[in-house]
Amino acid sequence: MPVRVAEYLGIDAAGGIPITPINVETKPSVPCLFRNDICSKAKQGNQPICSVRHAKSDTLWISCRHRFCASSPKDSPLNEHQIKILKMVASAVYQTTLPDSEILVKREVPIPITARSNYLADFVMARLRPNGVAEGYCIVEMQGGGETTNTGKLSATVRDWARNATRNNQLLMAESKANVLATNAWRRQQEQFLVKGNVAMLIGARMVFCVGQLIYDYLIQRLTSTNLQTLDDANWTLALFAISEDPASAPPACAPNSIQLRLDPARTKYTNYNSFVQALTNQGTPQPQILRGNYLSLSGLTVHI
Repeated sequence: MPVRVAEYLGIDAAGGIPITPINVETKPSVPCLFRNDICSKAKQGNQPICSVRHAKSDTLWISCRHRFCASSPKDSPLNEHQIKILKMVASAVYQTTLPDSEILVKREVPIPITARSNYLADFVMARLRPNGVAEGYCIVEMQGGGETTNTGKLSATVRDWARNATRNNQLLMAESKANVLATNAWRRQQEQFLVKGNVAMLIGARMVFCVGQLIYDYLIQRLTSTNLQTLDDANWTLALFAISEDPASAPPACAPNSIQLRLDPARTKYTNYNSFVQALTNQGTPQPQILRGNYLSLSGLTVHI
């Protein structure tokens, strides 16, 4: 299914604000609106596309790793956008609205696995009680989307728009033969999920995954036949939150013309980490017929079994 540009340099292409292109060939240093740093795509000479849409369903797909809620650079102050997202996550995790002073986060926290291998947790979150005691520790991973197929064709669409003397946002949003890769995004996250989730369980923390709507739907559809526990009001150890658009939300000052996001209340799952892992590995049913049929011996003979 084709996609079209949704955000360019943090600006909603459908929001009515005329967008001015930048010359990415010069690898310029331009601000990223979603963290206190420069746009990594532009600095690498790539088109600064933050997100795209399915041309048919209009579903948002975040295509920049810094767009949703970047954990880097970890030593810089959090900007208003990051704070807004993290407060949403905290409200869903602790199931109440907390003052900012009670929400604690660490960014890019090393998780040593072997002497030569470290993983990084996007965030470690905790709740600070008024008595000074911290509790409710969670490892929080942010995966709003991922790459697209045919990225070159999507970039070519943006280049054609930038070079057009009569360009407008409609040209920027022309359909491209790129497509989203929810399958690849989840496969890439599985190792992270298994390792970080297991570490969280070993230290008495919980695991929280915030993913794009398309990743969430892809995953849940494959678990519909499993007996996955629902623990909304119980002692859950794993939470899955889907990200969707929120047209009614007021934008932060740092990104006044961007698409606003929320945790989709219709796409949340509180469950048990171990039962979720079991559900992932227990997919499929016995199919003995796959062992029958024609085989080819290495001597070149066909053998029917």
